[in-house]
Amino acid sequence: MDLMILLILVIVIVIIFKDTKSLVYALGISDIFMKLVHFIRVQVDVPEFSDLINHYIPTGLVGIINKYAEGIFNVILSWMYIIVMVMFLFYLVKYLIKHK
Repeated sequence: MDLMILLILVIVIVIIFKDTKSLVYALGISDIFMKLVHFIRVQVDVPEFSDLINHYIPTGLVGIINKYAEGIFNVILSWMYIIVMVMFLFYLVKYLIKHK
């Protein structure tokens, strides 16, 4: 389910924006959102909320990659994740320097 949602998000962004920068921003924002929700889950410590988050929201893009891929394909996807996150960091730093 989480893989399908992520793939639909990527396809919609590629179709609408047709830009690598938009795709990198979307993947970076979605990864940060998932990690933030899991951090809140740990801090709140309500069993019903924790079960809901654990069931419906993955820990992040790496969690999705590890859940659905294994072997060399997992390594390739993990390195692609690293490259996308480096690009995301580059775009953020470039934006901050440009608007300073």
